[in-house]
Amino acid sequence: MKWLIVFVLFGFGAAACGSGHGAAATALPTRTISVQAGGAPVTLTVEIASTESEREQGLMYRQSLAETAGMLFLFPAPSSVGFWMKNTYIPLDIAYLDDLGRVMQIVHGKPLSEALLSPASSYHAVLEVAGGWFERHSLGVGATVTLPANLPAAH
Repeated sequence: MKWLIVFVLFGFGAAACGSGHGAAATALPTRTISVQAGGAPVTLTVEIASTESEREQGLMYRQSLAETAGMLFLFPAPSSVGFWMKNTYIPLDIAYLDDLGRVMQIVHGKPLSEALLSPASSYHAVLEVAGGWFERHSLGVGATVTLPANLPAAH
């Protein structure tokens, strides 16, 4: 009987842990973007999160993020909802962008924190990169993110 209880408990735990981040997860489309503030542009390859489920998943469960990679969150309308770092194992810079792609605010996400990282005003898109990325590239508020024309529609 003891083994049956252990097996049942383990089975439920594995199902809960596999939810939303298993091997069957669909790969997101990627695009090349650049970020610039007067100097030479810095290029990134970003995954595009354009649906509600993709935005909810974000970079959760990732163990690393390359210096030249990130995730771009697209929204169908201006938003003011904050982000959090639940189930996110890597520190992130979270840049809130206006309708012209300018960085309005950058917040620093700490791994596994459930604190809500809310922007000061509504935004149109969000760029997440490895923690400290903006500082390492001498970029910050006011930098412009150049987006390609062929982005998927947000919904």
